[in-house]
Amino acid sequence: MDLELLEKLAKTMGKEILDAGVIDSSYEITRIAWSNRDRVVVFKVRGREWITGYTNLVTRRRDVYRLFNAGSDEELYKLMENALNNPAGLVRDEFHKYFRRIEGLLDVLPFIKYYREDGGYYLTSSVIIACTEEYCNSSFHRVMYHANDKATLRIVPRHLHYIVSRNRERGRDTPVALVLGLNPFQELAAAMNPPLGVFEVGVGAALGGGNMVAETPLYRIPVPVDSSVVVEGVITGERDREGPFTDILMLVDPERKEPVFKPLAVYVARNGNPVFHAIVPGSWEHQFLMGFPREPVIYSHVKRIAPGLKAVRLTEGGSGWLHVVVSLKQMSPGDARLAGLAVISAHPSVKHVIVVDDDIDVDDPLMVEWAIATRMRGSEDLIVLRDVKGSTLDPRSMEGLGDKVVFIAVKPFDGAWDKYRRVEIP
Repeated sequence: MDLELLEKLAKTMGKEILDAGVIDSSYEITRIAWSNRDRVVVFKVRGREWITGYTNLVTRRRDVYRLFNAGSDEELYKLMENALNNPAGLVRDEFHKYFRRIEGLLDVLPFIKYYREDGGYYLTSSVIIACTEEYCNSSFHRVMYHANDKATLRIVPRHLHYIVSRNRERGRDTPVALVLGLNPFQELAAAMNPPLGVFEVGVGAALGGGNMVAETPLYRIPVPVDSSVVVEGVITGERDREGPFTDILMLVDPERKEPVFKPLAVYVARNGNPVFHAIVPGSWEHQFLMGFPREPVIYSHVKRIAPGLKAVRLTEGGSGWLHVVVSLKQMSPGDARLAGLAVISAHPSVKHVIVVDDDIDVDDPLMVEWAIATRMRGSEDLIVLRDVKGSTLDPRSMEGLGDKVVFIAVKPFDGAWDKYRRVEIP
């Protein structure tokens, strides 16, 4: 993606662009982003003015609707589910038609320190592409700067972790491409979690991100040709400090020993003005990129069990990750309970699920609380699951094990529903 496409996308979404000029690499973009939710902020990092940073492109649900020209949640979910199930075929072209190599390694890149609690300077929108003999994987991983030729990556036990672990068992490093400045369709795909073997770049192409890729010179790793920056390198068997880092819950993820990334070459797009995405940790944009791709999965899973499902929402109060509200039209006794349990199956990181009737607006936290106040009986309508695998981000979990609670805040299925009807204001 380049600056021209960014401006076009902002116009499509009806968002004003705020040019913050040249800013310091510590904290400044964090303050500006939190103060300008409905404006796309563009800026340059002092000393790295060759590339333009941006943030706050997608900060509300309406932004996602406009990006996809969708009119409803269900329409948007179907688009995303179709892309997951039918990734586009990728067309390969020559790498050097699109990219040129530049001098330097990590020192030329715009690492940023977002909060005082952070342990260092980070790239927060870096997508790592790695391949085996059978398949490729594309996923987000934060990158912490150590030196010009060394960084550490936070790699949770998902697909990249599996690829790296398999290579370590064979005594070899993992060649990867670190990519910055992807278009938002490819970013959204990289945030999804399709089955191992489904290449997220094909999913992004099916969403509208373009299906042309080019293979990197050293390791033949396919990257989207409209990327702004590509760094070829290897993930080694060495581990070093990563963190502390402010996570999506606005809590501090502790310091760990994580895999080391060794860069070997940096390439920049030949055409256009290159950009990179500064995803401010814990912000609305962080929540949408990380959490929103889980909603179609939850919706599809629950819909099969409870056909009266109306809406699914990962809430802002749960940082787009730990809390889910489900509204449904009850078709038979037990629908609400099954729906709540289905959410946990579809999104194992969830901590609390609230199930409400279809007359409750899932986007209105006051209405959801009203449903809990008037339609729930604690001795009957709480489901508590103890010591279940959940999110390691939850500070109340122990080694990723915690409790999950389902709140059944629906009208009892006993026919006496009229006394639970909310009076309408005339």
